[in-house]
Amino acid sequence: MKKLILLLLFITTSLNAQSWTLEKRKEAKQISTALSLTNSIRLNSSLEPLYLSYELNKLALNRLDSVKQKGFYQPSLDNTGELYYQTSKEFDNYFYNAVIGLIVPGDNIFTYEQITCKTCKEIGFASRVIKDKVWTMLVFDRLY
Repeated sequence: MKKLILLLLFITTSLNAQSWTLEKRKEAKQISTALSLTNSIRLNSSLEPLYLSYELNKLALNRLDSVKQKGFYQPSLDNTGELYYQTSKEFDNYFYNAVIGLIVPGDNIFTYEQITCKTCKEIGFASRVIKDKVWTMLVFDRLY
């Protein structure tokens, strides 16, 4: 009986790990697509491409966790640039959708200015579901 329970635990753990791995691969592919779009925009402005930063990904995730905990967005006071975008859960690639939503002409030209920051070298992405909305955060190594 103990062997059967251990076998079932092993199978369950293995399936959960595979599911987590597939989800992370899907997210990595989505971030790669959004990064390509961001760099295409930068290329049209004769700017160097941005590199994906693991540290900035973590920072973006931490900032979204702070939004979830506090219940509101509070801009950071450091020298990094950050953009956030909210959308419904109906989109497949939240990162790509966020980049498109941020560059579409609107009232806030600062989002485009941040994406086309001349001194920026790195970017990080993260998303979280907060109060039935998907929040996507882009964090840049510098404020434009």
